[in-house]
Amino acid sequence: MATKGWSGLSDVVRRGKLRRRVSGVGVRKFGATRFDVELLEAVDAASAREVPLALVIPLPAADTPIALGAASLVAQIVRTSSLDVTATVVSKRLSQRAAYDQLYIDSHRLSDFIPRARLTADGEVEVVGGPVRDRAGRLILTSDMDRVSGHGALVVDGTAADVGDLEPRLRRCRDLVYITDTPFDSNLDAIREAGGVVWAFDPPSFRDLAAPFNPSEATGEFAASSELLHATAMAARVVRAPEAAASLDQALSGTWKALGRLAAVTSGSENLAMTHAVRWAWGVLSTFSLSVTTPASYDACVRRGPFSVLLGDATSHARAVSRQSAGATRDAWAMVADGFADIYEAARERPKFALVQDWVREEARQRGTGVVVTRNQAAVAALTADLDESPLVPHGWAERIRVVSVRDLACGRVSGLPVSSMLITGPLPRAHASLLAAPAATRLLVTAAGEWEAGRAARQARTTFLALAELRAKTATESAVRLGTHPIVVRPIDPDVVVRLDTTVVKAADVARDVNDSPWEPFGLDVLKVLARTGAVASDAAETPPPARGGDGDSTARVDAITVEFADGRAMLMDPNDVVYRKRQKNTRQVAAKSLQVGDVVALVDAAARRNLFDSIIDVLSELPTYAPLAALIAFWHERVARVSSSGWTYREILAAMRGNADPTTITSEQTIGTWVRGNSEGPEDADDVRRFAEAVRDTELLRRAGPVGKALCTNRTIHRTVGRWLSGQITGARMDDHDALIDPALGIHVADLLEAVTLHRVTAVQAKPVRVPASAIGVLMEQSAIPALTTPQLARGERSLI
Repeated sequence: MATKGWSGLSDVVRRGKLRRRVSGVGVRKFGATRFDVELLEAVDAASAREVPLALVIPLPAADTPIALGAASLVAQIVRTSSLDVTATVVSKRLSQRAAYDQLYIDSHRLSDFIPRARLTADGEVEVVGGPVRDRAGRLILTSDMDRVSGHGALVVDGTAADVGDLEPRLRRCRDLVYITDTPFDSNLDAIREAGGVVWAFDPPSFRDLAAPFNPSEATGEFAASSELLHATAMAARVVRAPEAAASLDQALSGTWKALGRLAAVTSGSENLAMTHAVRWAWGVLSTFSLSVTTPASYDACVRRGPFSVLLGDATSHARAVSRQSAGATRDAWAMVADGFADIYEAARERPKFALVQDWVREEARQRGTGVVVTRNQAAVAALTADLDESPLVPHGWAERIRVVSVRDLACGRVSGLPVSSMLITGPLPRAHASLLAAPAATRLLVTAAGEWEAGRAARQARTTFLALAELRAKTATESAVRLGTHPIVVRPIDPDVVVRLDTTVVKAADVARDVNDSPWEPFGLDVLKVLARTGAVASDAAETPPPARGGDGDSTARVDAITVEFADGRAMLMDPNDVVYRKRQKNTRQVAAKSLQVGDVVALVDAAARRNLFDSIIDVLSELPTYAPLAALIAFWHERVARVSSSGWTYREILAAMRGNADPTTITSEQTIGTWVRGNSEGPEDADDVRRFAEAVRDTELLRRAGPVGKALCTNRTIHRTVGRWLSGQITGARMDDHDALIDPALGIHVADLLEAVTLHRVTAVQAKPVRVPASAIGVLMEQSAIPALTTPQLARGERSLI
């Protein structure tokens, strides 16, 4: 990204060398805001001085990494008069791939000359698609930091970097830009320790930076729109809770303290299984805190599997860990289990739902645009259903108000921002802290179960706001001076966070503090860093699989597993009946792990066998607005068709009704319908059979959505077939035809874009004799040398512990 004269990123954007295709308008140059120009000039200055740069941008600006990568390419082309240029962008966001195909250099599409490429598992550069005028240049897009070995300028999206990921790259690459939205990102310390610079923005700074740099040329933002910047700068923040003491608030407070005691007892332990269990418990408490519906309603919307996190199983799992522990650790886990039981019972009352319901009704009355933000997709589905079923919520509320997950909002997957009002259903994980301080709305409401949780949420918003303000001040006094950029003005403003307990109003600064001053976690042990050292989950926003299996009081923390060894020297412990995606000769399908043989090839997602391959693909594809409803529509089909098994209808009767339709089906076997009902198939091959089926069984809900459901099932089938061919090609070395590899020609989405997290592993040995191991070790790729230690009970702090 190095710059001299007319060759910097800010130049190519301001002067219109880098352009973008806008739907319905055509190719237009960016109309940069003052925010865009400050950001680009900081990148240019850091590159010129060959120092790494961290950008702290508390906005859901999803396409900033790819825009910086493309601007780097164009700047290199202008400077060298050559198309043999390269840049690497590390990001897990599918939208980045589609966005690159909309970028132009003058009137020429950039990807026609410099195609995007991916990094294979062994680090090889592989072009995606068939560029029209391919030269030697490449824009490398990867989601795996471990595969990056140095290909031009490096732009890293914070969502793709875990704790400790940056240090190795900082030693090899000085032309590095790291982008994060939170002031608490631990990778900021890594940037500083490597001699780099942190350049941060805070909400007050957006007020002045929202203006177009050149008003006469404003045609579209580069990193963030003027509207979004202005709304975030002016946002009013309110935390609201019932004034009367709620049993849920007391239960949450009690469990928070119990987790603090548990972490104190287990701190310093190198026992991975115990650390995993503590991390799981913290994730469960976060899910309870952000849930608005009953736990049973939430669990009904969770995709079932051996690694699913169900609130109804939390107490049983915690007790299982307690039984496998000893002394103080056993007692601490018993208290956590009691806390989960108390929360589960108290949550049945839904104390927050009335607050959400009132907000939705008021926003619908004002006819504004709104977003409700909750924990994850299961919480989204459960809350949407409860709002639909409530007689106090007006008809058509969903036309102006959307329910989204925290991660979707933070990762820029929510379109139409800013909105007039946003509601967050509870305190957030530290990883998403900036959503509280810098909401993409002019009004923010955070709901709480009572006074204790309201105080926690208010301190989260205030703490984050002040942390951003401190980084912005250091940007002015230290970073700008070091980089030699134009001086920047800092406007210190006290965060305006108000707590409403019914009619009582309290300022956030006056909220009573708990014994533990942190509003983020109840322990001093940095569980995330311990997990990062062992290669496990490294984000406090992620959901850790349960440390036990079973439920309804019959959970166990240690389970029987077989050992599967792979050709690369690694191995995996698997429950014999867990499902894996296996390739054997020409047969590619899902099978139980116990059927694996030497020579089979296993497909893993994120180096683990914990997620269904196709579920993972659908989740990735659903990041794009066009495909956002895909997973929900497929789940809706399976849920509606499964009801037939208890309806009294026979498969023969259903088939007869479908064949007797005015537009008859071509299906001839009633067993085909049986595969739909049992979930053994992807669904009808003919999209119209969804309508025929709904009419046959008189399912009005399915009939109403038959069209979208049919299209979703057809898309799903296309994905299955394309993925199967791609996996076969990866194994045999045969390259797919570019047209066959396309999932969506209009968006330029290739099957390789959906499968970057998938790796293939050839089985060299299967130890079929079961060994007893911690449930947390199941389904994780590890060195073969690590297996023996897991089959022997480990000690924690000098006590006997069986996990």
